Amino acid sequence: MNSTVASRFSWGLILASIDFLACLLFACLHDGTFKFANFTSQFGDFSFFTSTIDLFLLQFFRFALWMVPAAIHVANKADTLTMWKEPIFCSALLICAASPTKLLLLTEKLKPDEFLTFGDTAFLVWNFISAIILNSSWTRYFSRTPSSYIILEDEDLEVAPKQTFELIFRLLQYCKREWLWHISGFSWLFIYSITRIFVPYYTGQVIATVVATKSYPALSNAVYIMTIISLVSAVAAGFRGGSFEYAYARIQRAIRYDLFHGLVKQDVAFYDAHKTGEVTSRLAADCQTMSDTVALNVNVFLRNCVMLLGSMIFMMKLSWRLSLVTFILVPIIFVASKIFGTYYDLLSERTQDTIAESNDVAEEVLSTMRTVRSFSCENVEADRFYGKLTHTLDVTRTKAIAYIGFLWVSELFQSFIIVSVLWYGGHLVLTQKMKGDLLVSFLLYQMQLGDNLRQMGEVWTGLMQSVGASRKVFEYIDREPQIQHNGEYMPENVVGKIEFRNVHFSYPTRSDQPILKDLSFTVEPGETVALVGPSGSGKSSCISLLENFYVPNAGQVLVDGVPLEEFEHHYIHKKIALVGQEPVLFARSVMENVRYGVEVADTEIIRSCEMANAHGFIMQTTLKYETNVGEKGTQMSGGQKQRIAIARALVREPAILLLDEATSALDTESEHLVQEAIYKNLDGKSVILIAHRLSTVEKADKIVVINKGRVEQIGNHETLLKDTNGTYAKLVQRQMMGDQKPRKRPAVARSGPQPAASINVAGPSQGNAMSLLSTSFSQSASSVTSH
Repeated sequence: MNSTVASRFSWGLILASIDFLACLLFACLHDGTFKFANFTSQFGDFSFFTSTIDLFLLQFFRFALWMVPAAIHVANKADTLTMWKEPIFCSALLICAASPTKLLLLTEKLKPDEFLTFGDTAFLVWNFISAIILNSSWTRYFSRTPSSYIILEDEDLEVAPKQTFELIFRLLQYCKREWLWHISGFSWLFIYSITRIFVPYYTGQVIATVVATKSYPALSNAVYIMTIISLVSAVAAGFRGGSFEYAYARIQRAIRYDLFHGLVKQDVAFYDAHKTGEVTSRLAADCQTMSDTVALNVNVFLRNCVMLLGSMIFMMKLSWRLSLVTFILVPIIFVASKIFGTYYDLLSERTQDTIAESNDVAEEVLSTMRTVRSFSCENVEADRFYGKLTHTLDVTRTKAIAYIGFLWVSELFQSFIIVSVLWYGGHLVLTQKMKGDLLVSFLLYQMQLGDNLRQMGEVWTGLMQSVGASRKVFEYIDREPQIQHNGEYMPENVVGKIEFRNVHFSYPTRSDQPILKDLSFTVEPGETVALVGPSGSGKSSCISLLENFYVPNAGQVLVDGVPLEEFEHHYIHKKIALVGQEPVLFARSVMENVRYGVEVADTEIIRSCEMANAHGFIMQTTLKYETNVGEKGTQMSGGQKQRIAIARALVREPAILLLDEATSALDTESEHLVQEAIYKNLDGKSVILIAHRLSTVEKADKIVVINKGRVEQIGNHETLLKDTNGTYAKLVQRQMMGDQKPRKRPAVARSGPQPAASINVAGPSQGNAMSLLSTSFSQSASSVTSH
């Protein structure tokens, strides 16, 4: 027996022994004096109305439950411990219900002036307390697996899912933020609930007055009081509703802001692993579900709590015996609610996941509508979306079936409570233990209590729906990004020296595939460096590291001799500007797109657009600089988007300019304009460019050839060509040979201007070598290395 089994067996045995001794003691005090005969005699002369031996036998059931943890460990099934928490909780509730049941049975045969003995009273109280101890010991100690005592050091290990009550408490914190409006709502709610509590009592008085006295003055007085109560109740209900409605809106704003703020702080690797559609679904559907259900259910829950408490007080005052009938059955309803709520929590989480999947499909298709239309896949995508919706429907159908079962159980118990109250109430009236005119008021309170309990059950269902929706939301809010922007270094000037020092890197989503392997090179201030190499060699990864999208696995990226992570986040991103192959513009005006992220005057915006060769076409539009570029810049051509992106980079007056294939996707004319805009603004800036065009590469001060994550060659165009055994020269030679081969295709008469030839580098035939160092390089790498 290991230490865990021994410990839990010992604790279970200690608690069970205390329980046994207490039950034996109270059984021996059955008639008020301590005698062992009081215990033994109850076996021979057993009666539910006089004996307490059944409570003693109930102790053996608790003993078995306390021994379960040790038995589970002996069977090597420790991972199933948490599955026992719900059955233990339900068992504890049922044990609690045994005390008021036994109290009614023991007092049934007592005379009006007689009371229970100390032993029997203590036995009833102990049975209630022992059930609480049973559940608490399981929750705090027995149900915890051994691993829960160990502090996990590995940050990559998955965090255990948050518990249901922890999530509910977290949700209620949002209500706490809007305390002013909730105080207003709760105040009016309290007034409303108090007035509603008196309605059954005075309704019963009206009926009793009509039946018993048949007096109009008494009837008028009762109706007058009912009218005042109803008016106050209506006014309070209106103010209560308005206060809570505004509080709901503020809570929804807070939840969505917290989630969005948490999302925009995440590193780029997070969005590599999570689809945009899924994330936006959490921001839209899940936040809506959380704010609506939690705020509404808090309102309903508190209203019913006040009315429930008031009703119970009145019911106890009218007849404590009849009230115990309700208190006996309420725990049973709670058991059904608990079982249903746990299952409903699981189904709600599954529902939100399926909704996120369908929203992801919708977002992906709508954002790529041109591609969908060009391949005539409208019906294919519609069917795929329908499949996701059907999956959601399947889960919802299961929820509906579960809800039907819950309503059946709930309604049956409500009816059973009413029937039980009617029978037992009639029995009390007939035995003269209760006045007949109070039975009507009690029945009205009973129906109100049943309605309160039903609504509280729906509150639990609603909260479970909120819990299901909130798991991922809180997971995203609480997630700490891998890259923390805690740097504070802000020098007066950035010279622009860039150094990659022994950098090793792999993407977080593909950590087993190294991209950069001990890569090192330097960019001097004001120098233009071209990175060339095959697709997947690591060129764009260098740009991503310099933009601090990711962090190296080993090595450092330095700017002016300082590690990049030590710079203040906003400062360094004003000094480093990126122009990509497909620049993303926002659905805003040209002016807002160029000004994005910086505060500059309109004149600076115009000057940057002039430098980027963008001012001319901007002024030709109807609204000029207020022209909306459309979603992701769809209202602009490729060349226009590139020039606006260049203007956006230049307006920041960067010390470092990153050009990631900025002209590879453009036509000849657009390429000429963009290249002109780039090269006339490079003075004094350190530039790293990735290019497929030989005409762009040959102008660089230095060329860095990267292959399979390593630097193979460094030098300028002429120097690298002289090294005839080098990779760069072989690629140029191979490209030239490929262009000189005759093409086997029928001649086609061409009309109009011919494409302009690029700058010659190594001979006349090289004029058409426009795409040298990307696709051709990747296709020929194996051939080159075999020479």
